[in-house]
Amino acid sequence: MNLENLLNNAHSIFNQYPIVLAVIAIVLLLIAYKNPKESFKFALFLLFIAVLFYAISLFGEALSTGSKNKDQMIYKTKKLVD
Repeated sequence: MNLENLLNNAHSIFNQYPIVLAVIAIVLLLIAYKNPKESFKFALFLLFIAVLFYAISLFGEALSTGSKNKDQMIYKTKKLVD
């Protein structure tokens, strides 16, 4: 899953549930207004987790591509030997 698909999914969710997302945004803004220091720490933590999951997904895609290419090379080598 790449970043473009993720943004398309977020956009479709926003179009389907705008009122729910507006209420969630208002609640988060109120919490941030009352506790700005903790809210900033929490936002940084969420950003760190998002970057971590994105990096893991990129690494997983690279591993699956490498494994698929390795399997193709094994079969090509077997065909050449036979």
